Amino acid sequence: MLSENQVLQLRFLRDIFEISRLFSTKTYVWGGLVIDILEGRFLREHGDIDCYTLNLLDVREAINELFLRRGYATEFVPGLDMYTVKNKGCHAAFNRLEMNDKTAMWRHIGDKGTLFFPRVWLKDTPPAFYDTSVYISGIEFEYAIKAKVEILSPEWHLRETDKISLDYYTQALKQQNISPESVLSQVRSDNPYWREKGYKGY
Repeated sequence: MLSENQVLQLRFLRDIFEISRLFSTKTYVWGGLVIDILEGRFLREHGDIDCYTLNLLDVREAINELFLRRGYATEFVPGLDMYTVKNKGCHAAFNRLEMNDKTAMWRHIGDKGTLFFPRVWLKDTPPAFYDTSVYISGIEFEYAIKAKVEILSPEWHLRETDKISLDYYTQALKQQNISPESVLSQVRSDNPYWREKGYKGY
């Protein structure tokens, strides 16, 4: 039996997929919901939906119009290039995703922070989650940002849910005979935001 919040999130995921497809882009879910999607069912309650959208700045105005028509409230933060959509307590945040031939670039702080990773980690076929299709970040991406969290923020500390997720993705890599070391070697980060604050290593 799904909770009211989970029903709303499923509708949200369906709208995200459909609206993205209408404008020939893809929105990938990352973070807490990914394990649930991989397992094909909600495992716990989630407060929000974290996403990145291919060529977000090119399609934002168009997708924004459709979200508004479907009853969502929206907001865009130019300095961070973060687009947020809300409805009835459900919240989704979208960042920029850009690609070249072999590399995906997640602009998680707009032009102030970019994570570079292999675009092949983002699969062309979205898994089904209940009654909708959902593109997801993938096990390599999720492992990398949990195992090496400083590539996103040197001030971030793993929460209990993050530690559980890291164990899950470590096992998932093992089952697919993927070396964790090889995953981490394929990720790099450029964070002017943190460099300007005096942190080294970016």
